[in-house]
Amino acid sequence: MEKLLVGKTAIVTGAARGIGKAVALKFAREGADVVMLDILEKELKESKAEVEAFGTKVEAIAADLTVEGLVMDTVDTVVRKFGTVDILMNCAGISREMPLNEMSMETFDKIMEVNLRSVVLMIKAVLPIMIQNKCGNICSIASGAALRGLPGSSAYSASKAALLCLSQALGDEQRPNGIRVNVICPGPVDTEMFQKSAAREFILKAGGDLFSPDTVANGALFLVSELSQGVSSQVLTMRGFNRW
Repeated sequence: MEKLLVGKTAIVTGAARGIGKAVALKFAREGADVVMLDILEKELKESKAEVEAFGTKVEAIAADLTVEGLVMDTVDTVVRKFGTVDILMNCAGISREMPLNEMSMETFDKIMEVNLRSVVLMIKAVLPIMIQNKCGNICSIASGAALRGLPGSSAYSASKAALLCLSQALGDEQRPNGIRVNVICPGPVDTEMFQKSAAREFILKAGGDLFSPDTVANGALFLVSELSQGVSSQVLTMRGFNRW
């Protein structure tokens, strides 16, 4: 079967572990050159070795993607080494579970910085390249919490809902430039973040499906490849549990 991403260069954020790592592996398996970004330097290095096994060009860059200057420098480095950026896959994200009245503004701001600001900075950095090329794919991982807010995760839910609306609006803005923008809203995914979640036992006892990161990566592959040609400003909901 022909590989779907041969000749493409993809940036994947949050690529050290979880969904981001699964996406990086999936894209490399399908022939893409992959740039892996994460703040977790040690884990990023270990994950890079796994992605390299598929034989494509792989670069791993440890960076804080909430800092505008670092993001711009990182994308400049990618363009110098790879020539272009065809795909931006935003997977970086954090959560802090507590009632909003107990949450400090510092924690609230941090969630918004990682889950929303970093995405905006990455998009703004790659858009000039994609606009010049008259093509490109941007896909972001939101959450089922973007569709129905989770008690105890007000800030997280708000950040993911904002990401969803951002993606829909951006897709409409950039359609004339040949750039497709979509978002994935998965339900519970078997990642380290979910294993630490206070909602884990409730969701599993209630019969909610638990997806693997690789399953979500399949959805990402669909949205950034020609399999979804013409699809933009859309939400791919991946959940088997109506309350998340």
